[in-house]
Amino acid sequence: MTASTQTAVTASPADLMAKPAMSFEELFLGLLGLPESTAEELVRSPDAPKMFLLGRRRYIRTPDAVAWLDRMAEAKPYFPRRNNRRAA
Repeated sequence: MTASTQTAVTASPADLMAKPAMSFEELFLGLLGLPESTAEELVRSPDAPKMFLLGRRRYIRTPDAVAWLDRMAEAKPYFPRRNNRRAA
């Protein structure tokens, strides 16, 4: 775990949302708690959030992150599947 990942994990969600921009690690690993491979897959998808580089780090503006989460929630709602038990 890198130092930036440790910071993302220890920061509270309120602290992260108060920042004008969040790093890739803070958003996906810290706030959302996604595995790094899933986060990389999301960033490479066509409906990925708008990110920008500062130095070698990827950042996203907090309002853009919230807007992307809202779009994802509307586009891909979760509906639990019913148990598909066959009659014996």
